[in-house]
Amino acid sequence: MAANDGCLFGIDIGTTKIITLIGKAKKNNTLKIEGYGISGCKGIKKGLIVDINEATKSILKSVEIAEKSAKMFVDKAYIGITGKHISFVSNWSEIDISSPNNIIRKTDVDKLISQANKVNISSNYEIIHTLIKQFVIDEEKGIIDPIGLSADKLAVELLAVYGTASLINNVVNSVKTAKIEIEDIIVEALASSEAVLTPEEKESGVILLDIGGGTTDVAIYKDKKMVFTYCLPVGGNLITNDISVGLNITFPKAEEIKKKFANVDYNFYETLNKVNMGDVKIDSNKTTLNIRLYNIVNCRVKELLNLVKDKIESYSLIHEVPCGLVITGGTSLLKGMAALANSVFGLPVRLGTPHDVEGPSEVITNPIYSTAVGLLKYAFQLENYMDIGRAQEKKDQYKGFISKFREFILKILKNEGRG
Repeated sequence: MAANDGCLFGIDIGTTKIITLIGKAKKNNTLKIEGYGISGCKGIKKGLIVDINEATKSILKSVEIAEKSAKMFVDKAYIGITGKHISFVSNWSEIDISSPNNIIRKTDVDKLISQANKVNISSNYEIIHTLIKQFVIDEEKGIIDPIGLSADKLAVELLAVYGTASLINNVVNSVKTAKIEIEDIIVEALASSEAVLTPEEKESGVILLDIGGGTTDVAIYKDKKMVFTYCLPVGGNLITNDISVGLNITFPKAEEIKKKFANVDYNFYETLNKVNMGDVKIDSNKTTLNIRLYNIVNCRVKELLNLVKDKIESYSLIHEVPCGLVITGGTSLLKGMAALANSVFGLPVRLGTPHDVEGPSEVITNPIYSTAVGLLKYAFQLENYMDIGRAQEKKDQYKGFISKFREFILKILKNEGRG
């Protein structure tokens, strides 16, 4: 197999599928997908490892397909993680500035971030990311880069994203058992956001919904920063199960019916008689059968969307997102999804697929690959904004999670400030 110098590897460990992507940055810094592998998934339920042996086999199968596709050997990767155990807390910290003329120095910012990173959470949890929401100087909020400014007091507000340590370790162990070195672990809501959201949406305010097989990952951005994340342990599998029970068919057949014929479009009744569900001999009246399918799927999807809306409203964020919703993930492919989401949220809605990426059309135009593409885009940022010595240290030994690299955080902030 070819040398993998300069390549990035991402593994999206989902409930129904494992996706491995191999990418490489071109000279114009555009990410190009060189190879991919997708396999069915066993041993994982609602984003959590329930059988490490089966999960490892699924990971290996996806990796092997990707290796053959790109003719490269995968020995390391950035890993996506999700699950209802993922949560966040805001952390505020401040220091006095005592330098000549009260000019804020890099050492002041380093000291503040180091202090703020000491988030007070139980030892049962592991910090995955600490993301800077804003700097504040003398009560002036929304500062992008405080270095060089004059102030008596400097403060920072961080968003600390964390998860249950034992559940994170289960993901780590399943990947390591597959003989894959972990470069870093990335929350899937953050990865999907990197793939499908535009800079303008992140700045103005937007909600991301990534509806997968077992979970729905949510992220909210405002002023270019992620200010909220949430994982609802409900996804497309629950819709499939409802179809299976409601139509008295097997789960695999219900999944096939969902992918081919499920529809939540309010205009569905106008074209009802044109829908042909093939060899599904459930009811002699085709119209009645299609109405049953529509009602089953519509009720479940509407319930899912309302659960997400209620959670966001509990944080008083629903009116902070003028760009509305961007929906991605496999379940976003349901016909009429955007219209239904618009009716539930009362906000603009668009369907999200990966952007600013080159590669096979079946990857870059399909929302099921959004998280995996986002892993590579986030990894590219991390490796390019981190200093070389630190990057080499990570290649030599797995040291922890993204949040511990304050060099990366600061340089990302400076880059955004120039945007």
